[in-house]
Amino acid sequence: MRKNISKYLFFLGIGVFIISYLLPVDIFGNFTNLRPTGLTSLFVCRIIGLIGLVFAIKDKSVLFGILNFLLIKL
Repeated sequence: MRKNISKYLFFLGIGVFIISYLLPVDIFGNFTNLRPTGLTSLFVCRIIGLIGLVFAIKDKSVLFGILNFLLIKL
């Protein structure tokens, strides 16, 4: 389990992004002007991707290192 943290974080980030894509556009209208996809792509996916990238470097996993880096750039 300890070795697959970067894989789980990548799939968590993709899952959060897909869920935010399916949410209504005006769900955060009272708090901010951002749509759910903008909020997740600006903050949530970058944080999850950065943590996943650190674990991928620690585990020397090149594939999930690249995928988590792409999650940061999403």
